[in-house]
Amino acid sequence: MIETVLVPVDFTIESKELLACVGELKNAGLKKVILLHVVDIYQAQGLAPMFEENAKKRIVEYRQLLDEISMDASTLVIHGDVKKTIVRVADEENVDCIVMGATTSGLVRGRLIGRTTEYISRSSGKIVLIEKYDTLRESEEESYVKACSAKFSKVMLPVDMSENSRTLLDEVSGLVDIIDELVVVHVLEDVKSEEFEITKEQSLNSLSKLGSKFKGDLEVSYYVIEGKPAEVIDSFAEELGITLIAITNRGIGSLKDILLGGTAESLLRKTRKPVLLVPVKNR
Repeated sequence: MIETVLVPVDFTIESKELLACVGELKNAGLKKVILLHVVDIYQAQGLAPMFEENAKKRIVEYRQLLDEISMDASTLVIHGDVKKTIVRVADEENVDCIVMGATTSGLVRGRLIGRTTEYISRSSGKIVLIEKYDTLRESEEESYVKACSAKFSKVMLPVDMSENSRTLLDEVSGLVDIIDELVVVHVLEDVKSEEFEITKEQSLNSLSKLGSKFKGDLEVSYYVIEGKPAEVIDSFAEELGITLIAITNRGIGSLKDILLGGTAESLLRKTRKPVLLVPVKNR
């Protein structure tokens, strides 16, 4: 259950749009939102007090937007290393989820640059929801629009049959009130052609057992596909009209690198879909 979320804001257009994303979680039990602005000590240097005062005035506008949907919201303005401070505050405030934004042409620019999002995805023990935006250019200014609305309507769960996959399904079960349809997918890689059909049938049976917990609550479909995990997950999500991809940050086989190397970078940067990263313990 996601009851408390942390939303880092840097006063760019897309960070304000994240508040709409937060609103979608209200029907799933969200009770509190913490808005955080980190004054970057490396950029601010001697001007940090002035930046802090300005940020405290601007962040009030964000809180007022949440007040309009009757959401309990608080604000924090802190000096520090941006990415490390976000992870630390998430732990100190005991939040359930960190909500961040990214553009479909690359991770979000501005102060919350791509490396920040990547660092948080790797380092935090919290669920991380990464919203995606299309970048639109109007004359000399850029604007952003969510690449995918109603993100919880058709959710894809790539699973690898490990215990970590059960953790993913457990977390998603807390969102059944806002999910309309669930698509459970297993990726086969480097399977001999003569063994594929047998392995596929076995995998479908295993997927059905994993998803049985949702029987009666959700419409669930199961697929076994073949290829490189990040590539086929992304392309299959586009083909099926998926609105959110939920994955764990650890797995077995090919998925073990999902947040440890090129697979994660490729998926997070190239997919147009919002991504929900669910942390699991190292094994």
